[in-house]
Amino acid sequence: MKEITSRTITQWVKTLLLSGIFGMIGNIVGYQIMPWDSLPGILILIIIGIIGLFFSKIVGKSLPAFVHVSIVGILVSMPWCPISGFVMNWVGKVNLMAIVTPILAYAGLTVGRDWRSFTKIGWKAIFIGLLVIFGTFFWSALIAEVLLRIQGTI
Repeated sequence: MKEITSRTITQWVKTLLLSGIFGMIGNIVGYQIMPWDSLPGILILIIIGIIGLFFSKIVGKSLPAFVHVSIVGILVSMPWCPISGFVMNWVGKVNLMAIVTPILAYAGLTVGRDWRSFTKIGWKAIFIGLLVIFGTFFWSALIAEVLLRIQGTI
């Protein structure tokens, strides 16, 4: 078990709150969802994130932290969970794209900060990394385009 310090918890909370604030702003600007409608859902997602990060620290580095956070989110939204109705009701009022955008921007800044370390890996790894980034973007855009056309949104 890894030690969890108050500094670590503070960093988690600050990061998740900042992402939540940006997600709420995205909900307001992009989807006209008022803050009082999305705030409970954002807070639930923050709590799920903190619990998942705790599990990640307790278990260790065997799995990435997002796996632990995802497992907690899945467990609290399962139909047999006593709080699933509450969680699904409030989190359903938060638009996914509004919260994913700031999280991906933060991830991009993190990768950009360590660019020198990344370049030391070698040109083959950089080439493969760029192909993965391009492929992920291209296929995500293609899937989104097809699904949005099927739904009649665009």
